[in-house]
Amino acid sequence: MLQRVTSYTDCDAYHVIVGALSSVFEQMTSLRQQELTPVLLGYLKQRRASGSTCSTNSSNLSTCLWACFGKFSIYVDYEDLRGLIEGFGSFEALDLLSASQVAQLAAQSGALNNADLIRLVFDRLDGDNALQDVGEFLTALLRTSQALDINPVVRDIMMNRAFAILSLHFEDFEIHDWVSWFTVKLVPLLPSLTAEMLQRVTSYTDCNAYHVIVGALSSVFEQMTSLRQQELTPVLLGYLKQRRASGSTCSTNSSNLSTCLWACFGKFSIYVDYEDLRGLIEGFGSFEALDLLSASQVAQLAAQSGALNNADLIRLVFDRLDGDNALQDVGEFLTALLRTSQALDINPVVRDIMMNRAFAILSLHFEDFEIHDWVSWFTVKLVPLLPSLTAEMLQRVTSYTDCDAYHVIVGALSSVFEQMTSLRQQELTPVLLGYLKQRRASGSTCSTNSSNLSTCLWACFGKFSIYVDYEDLRGLIEGFGSFEALDLLSASQVAQLAAQSGALNNADLIRLVFDRLDGDNALQDVGEFLTALLRTSQVCSRFGHQSCGERHHDESGLRHPQPPF
Repeated sequence: MLQRVTSYTDCDAYHVIVGALSSVFEQMTSLRQQELTPVLLGYLKQRRASGSTCSTNSSNLSTCLWACFGKFSIYVDYEDLRGLIEGFGSFEALDLLSASQVAQLAAQSGALNNADLIRLVFDRLDGDNALQDVGEFLTALLRTSQALDINPVVRDIMMNRAFAILSLHFEDFEIHDWVSWFTVKLVPLLPSLTAEMLQRVTSYTDCNAYHVIVGALSSVFEQMTSLRQQELTPVLLGYLKQRRASGSTCSTNSSNLSTCLWACFGKFSIYVDYEDLRGLIEGFGSFEALDLLSASQVAQLAAQSGALNNADLIRLVFDRLDGDNALQDVGEFLTALLRTSQALDINPVVRDIMMNRAFAILSLHFEDFEIHDWVSWFTVKLVPLLPSLTAEMLQRVTSYTDCDAYHVIVGALSSVFEQMTSLRQQELTPVLLGYLKQRRASGSTCSTNSSNLSTCLWACFGKFSIYVDYEDLRGLIEGFGSFEALDLLSASQVAQLAAQSGALNNADLIRLVFDRLDGDNALQDVGEFLTALLRTSQVCSRFGHQSCGERHHDESGLRHPQPPF
């Protein structure tokens, strides 16, 4: 009928027809409204093709839109409106647009990056059918683009306005409503959900709806700021504690810990204290859910589970840590491990594994290390593992260090000197010596500005100085040969110093020597001192060849012990 009517009308008559139909718009079924709209659209397109826009003389877009479509404009595609009505695309005619059309306008007009425009949009949506219109708007917005680029400030406004409308209906929500809103419609806005909003949401949810919310928030976890992630976590934790207090654990029927942890916290589990996880999730404490734990939580698990004495478990731990953020995760793990106990009891075999895995990750970044990195890693984070540092590792470390970093390394290794085996101490010393010789060859002594020999010796070798040959010490440390650094010398080195310094002819100096030897290991030190003294050439020349076990040569050139008198 309408098709036949419009075939006889000019523009003036057309406007009369549109006005008349709009006056009974609400009395029509939705289907009838949608059936008539294409006829009106077809008429206007035909008129436009013949050179007439059939619009009014008004510059007001709302007036033009009414004249062209009346109340039927809500069923006209946004692109058709733009094509038919010149200048269409402003916000003048919002009251005549459907929520879907408003979404298209918002997406194409830049409103998603304009706080003032988005407020106009929600002023339009917040009417008698606000819940339906906001839902339709968000659904249409998702259709305009799979990856909506919404300014965070604008997104906050949208979330606030949408939530104010939505929250009025939470009391009547069923599971399909929670699913529809939180896993589809609200997804672009969820990164702006606040802790206060989440508190209100969870006050209306049962366990099933809660799991829906957790999954939805986890789907946008990476789009949230770290602060927002941490703000939401206590709300989730509080909900579960409250449910547990009322007799419900709100967990799944699965016996898989990873599944339970995901259902309870999703990606927010990394911010939940390990003890809370143990208290809420029955049987928690195994290694099933490592992928959902933060590095700090993994450290707590490792410390309490016996992993520090179990090679297989510690390998699982480092498999978890060795991911995209390996350096950060290993650092966080070691820092948290130190917080669990001041005196970590780590099995040496396990410690070797930990050092190997940590070093493999850490060494990839040595090239970018600055002094604060060397300090942070070697004087704090790695300290429990340093007794397992090998000569090869130390060689790699020193290949990247300047003198300042070298001194940090020496100090760190000296702090765990007693925890190393004697063999390990001796293996590391040549690396330190080699580094200093190389620096000296290039013109740097790598010593301190102090004139105190003890300070210089400590800076160069720390406690490892006892394994450095006396002649190397003299060659590397200017002025070495006094008695200032006796406490840092081994008994053998003291013997060499005594022999070369004239102490064997000086009562005061020899008293200093024996003051040094007369300590906790006096018997061993005196024996080592005397044995080393016998080896020195100065003693041999002073007391004769026989006293040094001098060998004489026969005609064959072989050395034989001197025959007894």
